[in-house]
Amino acid sequence: MGAQQTMTGFNFVGVARAVLAALIAAAFIGLVVLLAAVLTATALVIAGLGALGAGAYWLYRKVTGRRREDGPVVLIARRGPRGWTVDGTGEG
Repeated sequence: MGAQQTMTGFNFVGVARAVLAALIAAAFIGLVVLLAAVLTATALVIAGLGALGAGAYWLYRKVTGRRREDGPVVLIARRGPRGWTVDGTGEG
């Protein structure tokens, strides 16, 4: 008779189990949504820091200018009419 009463009658334990299962499922879904929001915020912060770093590097290169590195400059000294001179530095 107990089995038939559980199936047909009002059962407080069954309702409590259903409510508890729904509460656990809602908490799990909320946890997943919270984790997704935190990961999204972290990704946006990382992207923002990367953009700020790229902008700062661009500004630094703009202010300091680009240095041409063609290698060492070799100056050739020659004897001129007024003494030794180096090509490219003007006279004397």
